Amino acid sequence: MTEVRAIDALVNSSFLDTKDESGLGYLFKDIGNRPAIRTPEDLLEQLDAAGIGAAVVSIMEPAHAEWVAAAHRVYPRKILPAMIVDPTKGMPEIRRVVEYHEVHGVRCLRIPPFRYTLPPTDRVYWPFYVKAIELDIAVSMNAGMPGPRRPGWVQNPMYFDEVAYHFPELRLVMTHCGQPWTAEVMSVISHWDNVFMACTSVAPKYWPPEFVQFINTRGKDRMMFGTEYPVIDWQRSRGELAGLGLRAEVQERFFAANAKAVYKWEADVT
Repeated sequence: MTEVRAIDALVNSSFLDTKDESGLGYLFKDIGNRPAIRTPEDLLEQLDAAGIGAAVVSIMEPAHAEWVAAAHRVYPRKILPAMIVDPTKGMPEIRRVVEYHEVHGVRCLRIPPFRYTLPPTDRVYWPFYVKAIELDIAVSMNAGMPGPRRPGWVQNPMYFDEVAYHFPELRLVMTHCGQPWTAEVMSVISHWDNVFMACTSVAPKYWPPEFVQFINTRGKDRMMFGTEYPVIDWQRSRGELAGLGLRAEVQERFFAANAKAVYKWEADVT
């Protein structure tokens, strides 16, 4: 079968600062040696070399916002902005979300619970869930043991069960594969129609067999390809996925269609 062109459901704008390893050097020994990306064309060229036609790019620092926004303006069907938000900042951060949505085209809020040692059920997040529903954009939250050495209990996927219950209109994207709570990931996604998974930050060769089976079966409409580059190298991810036995009829959904639906994005993966 011809390789299916992909959307990367999560790329971090930290590729603009090659010295920023975000405390992950102990896990990914080569993360500091990724090729330089200076222009949107550099990014698209490296994506294309790995069979990836488009990407959701998360603004990790305010200094990165204009770069990502400019890339989106030039390549609106290739690059879609997301943004890291700090829910502990309250209304000023809500106003920044609205500004970034209107000015920079942000279509997804990134909230890593480990940064705040607060689980997704904490009321500090709730105004951001409501605002995401109002703006009709997704919320992406880490699920599973964090890479940085911070407490991981706040990212147990079971917390998403209650969030999905209270906010059925919210498109809630778990990331990071949920390990070691793989069974919980599959249970929550199966239980709710509005919960998804971007399979980022864990190299495919480390995905347990039941996780791959879930992509091929019950999770076929909910699971998405992603890397959180520079965490996982694009070429490595595509190469390892080729050996996992994803079903032909599932690959188009996993690699592109599900991301288009979650982000309501007419991405061009050619």
